[in-house]
Formats: sequence, C-alpha cells, structure tokens
Amino acid sequence: MAGNQVLEEAMRAGANAAWDKNWEQAIAAYRRALAESPRHVGALTGLGVAYSGAGQLEAALDAYQRASDLSPDDPVLLEHIGKTQAQLGRGKAAAEAYLASAERYLSQQQATHLALERWQDAARVWPDGVPAHVQLLQYYQRHGQIRQAVEECLTLAHIYQAQGWNDYAVQICQHALKLAPHSPEVLAALDNLRFGERIAVEPGAEMPEEKPEPLAIIEEPAVLPMLETEAVEERGSPVETTCRKALTDLAESVFEDEPAISPSAVAPRLSKAEIDALISRAIDFQTRGEVEEAITAYEKVIEAGVEQPAVHFNLGLLYQKQVRFDAAISQFEIAVHHPEYALGSHFALGECYRARGHIDEALEHFIEVLKMVDLATVRREQADDLIQLYESLANGYIAKGEREQALEFTNSLVGFLGEKGWEDKVIQARQRLDTLSEEGPTLSLAEMLALPGSERILESVALSQEYVKRNMFYTALEECYYALEYAPTYLPIHQQMGQVLMAMKKTNEAVAKFVVIADTYRTRGNIRQAIAVYQRALKVAPMDIAVRAKLIDLLISHGEIDRALEHYLSLADSYYHAAQMDQARDTYQEALRLAPRGDPGRNWEVRILHKIGDIDMQRVDWKGAIDIYEQIRDLAPDDERACLTLMELYYRFNRPEVAIAKLDGLLKIYRESDRTDRIFTILEDAVRERAKDIPLCTRLAQAHLDAGHIEQALEHLDKLGDLLLEAGRAEDAKATIRAIIALRPPNIAAYQQLLDQLESGQ
Repeated sequence: MAGNQVLEEAMRAGANAAWDKNWEQAIAAYRRALAESPRHVGALTGLGVAYSGAGQLEAALDAYQRASDLSPDDPVLLEHIGKTQAQLGRGKAAAEAYLASAERYLSQQQATHLALERWQDAARVWPDGVPAHVQLLQYYQRHGQIRQAVEECLTLAHIYQAQGWNDYAVQICQHALKLAPHSPEVLAALDNLRFGERIAVEPGAEMPEEKPEPLAIIEEPAVLPMLETEAVEERGSPVETTCRKALTDLAESVFEDEPAISPSAVAPRLSKAEIDALISRAIDFQTRGEVEEAITAYEKVIEAGVEQPAVHFNLGLLYQKQVRFDAAISQFEIAVHHPEYALGSHFALGECYRARGHIDEALEHFIEVLKMVDLATVRREQADDLIQLYESLANGYIAKGEREQALEFTNSLVGFLGEKGWEDKVIQARQRLDTLSEEGPTLSLAEMLALPGSERILESVALSQEYVKRNMFYTALEECYYALEYAPTYLPIHQQMGQVLMAMKKTNEAVAKFVVIADTYRTRGNIRQAIAVYQRALKVAPMDIAVRAKLIDLLISHGEIDRALEHYLSLADSYYHAAQMDQARDTYQEALRLAPRGDPGRNWEVRILHKIGDIDMQRVDWKGAIDIYEQIRDLAPDDERACLTLMELYYRFNRPEVAIAKLDGLLKIYRESDRTDRIFTILEDAVRERAKDIPLCTRLAQAHLDAGHIEQALEHLDKLGDLLLEAGRAEDAKATIRAIIALRPPNIAAYQQLLDQLESGQ
C-alpha cells in the first residue's frame, strides 16, 4: 500500500511539474514513479514528454519505445515515437511509426480522422515514401474527395517515375483520369511520361531532390491496390442533387394516368399526351444545354395548368442561368414549399439573392439550408436547441450590421455545401461537434463554418480528448493551445481546456474557466449556451452560490421561470444543509415571490412554503410556522401535512378548539373523496398521541360507527365513557353508554346497570 502511495504522489508531482514546464522536476518525479513500478506505461509516457520538453530527444525516444513495447496497441505512443524520430531527422523511421499509429487508430471506432492525420504526418516526414501516399489516396477516394485523390495520384506517379517504375506511374495517372476525366494536370502528366519528361507536382509539395532507392519492401499488390476499385460517385451541391431528382420525377410523370393539374387552374387546353410531349421535350432541351428552348417548353407546361414542383424548380434553374433572377426567385418560392424540393430551393434562392446583392435575404435562405442539413444529423433531444441557434443566427448578423462577416460566412457555407461529398463531411463534422458538446451546449455547423481553419481546429480538440483518455493531460492542453492560435475566441476550445483541468483534479480552475465561458456566451447573446455552461459548472461545484445566482438571474430574465425556481430551491437547500438557516429562509422567500409566474401544475408556492415552515419549526418560531401553514391551507385545503402540523401547533398554543377545527376540515375532505383509510390512520395516530383527548376519541369512535366496525366502535366508546366520567361530564357519559347499549354488546347487562346508577344519581 505504501508503494502505491509513493507511486501516486510521484505521478501527481510529475504531472504538476510538467504543467509548469519544470522539466527537470518532472523527469525526477517520473523516475521515482518508475522505481516503484518499472512497467508503468503512464510513468514512461510522462517521462518521455518531460525528456522531450527538456530537449533530450534520444532519452525521450527510449522512454516512448519502452512504453509502446508494454502497450503495443496504443496509437498515441507510436505517434510520440514518430514525432521524436522526425525531430531527430530520421524521416523514414518517423513515417513507419506514424503508419503504425494510423493502423492502430483504424481498429478503433470513429478514429478514422486520427488515422488520416498520421498518414499526412508520414507523408510529410518521408515525402518519397509510397505507403503513406497510397493510404491517403484510398482514404480520399473512399470519401469522395476527388481533388485530393488526384493530387495523391500525381505525387505517386512522380515517385514511381523517379524510381524508374514508369509502368506504375502510367497506371496511377490513368486511374487519376478515371476520377477526373478532364484534369489538365493529369493529362499533362501522361504526356510527360510518354515523352520521358519529369512529372510536375502541385506547388508546395515536397519531393525528393535525388532519385530514391527502389522500395523493395513494397510488393506490387500493395503499391496499387486501388486500381480495381469502382469509380467514386460524385455528388454535387443541394441544387445539383435536387435537379437530378426533378428530372427523374418529371420523366416518371409521363407514366401517370393523369397530369398534376392545379385545382385553381382553368380546364387544361392540352391533352395528357400533349403535356407529356412538352415535358419530354423540356427535359431533352435542358439536358442538352439548350436553355431558351427548355424555358419555352416548361412555360407552356405551366400555362397548361400543370402544378409540379419539379417543373417550377427546373424553370427556376434555367431562369437563373440566364441571369433572370427575379423570374427564378418566383419559381423557387413555389418549389420551396414542397419538402423534397425545399433544400435545393433554399440554396438556389440564396444564390439568386446573393447575385442581386441582397445579402440579408441570401443569408436567411443559406442558414435555412444549413439548419435543414444540420437537423438531419442530430439526436431528437438536441433539435430544440439547434433550432433556436439558427433562428437567432441570421438576426444576429443583420442586427449587428456585420455585412463583411455575413459575406464571409455565406462564402464559407456555399463552398462547404458546393463540394463533392459534402454529405459525408456533414456527418463527420457532426460527430466531432457532438464529441465537443458532450458536457456542454449543443453546437451547430454554422459555428464551425464561421471559423477559419475549422477542420484542423476540431481535429486538435478531438486529439486533446484522446490524450485525456490516456491521462496525458499536459499533451492534451498543448493541443488546445495549438488550436487557440488559430481561433482564440472559439469557446469550445476553452471548454475542452476546462474538461482537461477537471481530469487533472484542478476543480477551482475548471469552474473558473466554465464561468468565463458562460459569461462570454451571455455577453454574445447566446443564452441557451450560457445556461448550459453555467449548469456544467454547477455539476462540478454544486455548492457554488455565485454561479447558481448568475444562472437564476439569466433564467428569470429569459422567462424560464420553472428552471429558475428549481435552482432557487437547490441554492436554498445548499444554505440549509450548511446550517445557514437565515440565508436559506431568505432564498426561499425570494423563490416564493417568483412562484406565481411558474407552472401552476407544479405547486411551487406550496412546495416552497413547506420548506419555510420546516425552518420555522426547527427554530421554534411556532407563530411564524402557523402563518406559513395557514397559507398552505388556503392554497391547498387537502394538504394533510399542513393540516396536521397546524393541529399540533394550535395544541401547543392551548387552543384545542382551533386544532380540532383544522382536523375536521381535513376529515371532511377525505369523507367526500371516499378516502376513509386515511381518516382511520390520522385519528388513530392522533389518539395514540393524546389518549385522553375527548374530542379526538369521540371522532375515532364515530368513524368506526359510521363504517360499521362494531367491535372497534364498542372499544373506543368504552374508553370514551371512562374519560367522560373522569371529567365529570355525566350527561355525555350517559349518552355514550346508551350508544354502547344500542350496539348490544355481550355484557349489555353491566352497561345497563351502570346507566341506571348514573340516572339515579348513585
């Protein structure tokens, strides 16, 4: 056990020293940890980080390698090895480590983007290494990123040519031509191969100055494994996708029995055959690029009374090509009301308004496109938050007069959704955003698109999360700082830093970070996000009164009264459990003033008054407690707890008649609602507490009589008679004995004799 404590203390000291960049102290601490546990992977990893920070790269490499030998499936350790080898100038060894790291990442669910990063690292540190470029080509091809795939083909062709493998270079260029049939770069590369000239590569790409050694370790099947794959389907922008659907729908409409005629249209002047012929002609003209003829045909279809969204959408596209934006807008505004055409129509409307210089209108439609795309990717419980985010987004740009920012955002959105394979990118982006918002507010694609270099930033945050899972906290923070260099005001990065601080047990620093984030969201007007982050801070520090007070104010100011009341009660409960009764009561009173604005079905006033009443009872402020419980009785006459507490309090003030009146009111409610079981329970408990209380005993006996419980009634009447005789209330005692005799008990003669004696005055 002592050894474990030494190990834990050493690990903690190492992490803290690394946090402060005291590398020598960190090295010493991790060495102490390894003295206790020589095979401790975390200690070896921390030692590697410390050596690296101190510039002792060979020692760092040795530590990482030992850790990797103990944990061979850990991709992060292999990544550290690759980075250190690269710093030592060993490009090929670094690339091999990066490739091994990527392989490990591929075996983990949803880690493909991290594998991609490692392949890119491998290609960077060893530019003429074939395996990394092959992996990148396969990845880009699978994900429909045609431009990047073609670039990798050209890079591979250059490498093959430099190694004297011209046949392979030709094959890879022919494969690139299948991906991009009209690419001038690929055609030029093939010409160069035919005439023996050196293949040109993309500007900025790193290529070896001299011809590298042949790669004997790469066998033919491993060099070109992608040549037998099918061509990737290229999907275009929402407009192109919707156009293909429109053409398909129109082609299929000719097989329908009747044309889709508008109910408000006059009787069509054309027959079904004539309409079908016009539609077929319009499709033919459109697909052949004969715009004017296609427009004429579609206009005649509409004149015939045909009401199909596909017709309006295609006609809008044709008007748009002729720069007739007003006419195009009128057609898209008809098509946009049909769900299957809404996405493409909103996008096209945005383009038309943008072309006319109406940025505000364009922005509204583009944001609607992004909202539709984003909502299709989120869980149901995220939808409401996301809708509110998009509803406020356009207004935010317009209200602030940020025309330049609006233009930048619009350009980013159009570029994102205009690329081939944008659907896959949306899904990947949503996965990363959801990972970021696990412990915070829902994030939108719009926030990502408004961020320059968003893809790299999200990758850094995702990598930081991976490091946290491996307890590599300092490295996780480094990734956050790297991302902040690109986007210092992007709050999800700061939120990830808060998560890292939490994992490091630096609770106060984490809470402070969360509060700053929430305050910033509030200042920016992002209220739902601010609320979510304040709640995250309270989850960490539930007794933080200042944070809860901020959250309550924010909730009240934005009409979320029930949630504000919940936090009021939590705040007051915190005071209560800390034995700060005055602060607790004051907080409950504040909540009570707000309670009438809450949901009536949640009985806020009654619940809060009970809390205040409990405090008054504990402080022996019985008069104050009576006032509180009387208020509860006015609000909820059937509140049993309030009635019984009032009965007890009035007994303490020696006002039994009022106490009994409160009890009678409750019993009446129970009788009217046929809850007789509660009547017996309440009365029996009361009689047990005050066995000689005549009014209570009378009511219990009467309750049994009313219910037909003869034996129980006789028992309680007998006790009641004794109490009445002891109290000198002879007439009441006689009445009680007569009631007993009427029930004909087994010893009726004895009761009759007692009654005779009382009546004779003996």
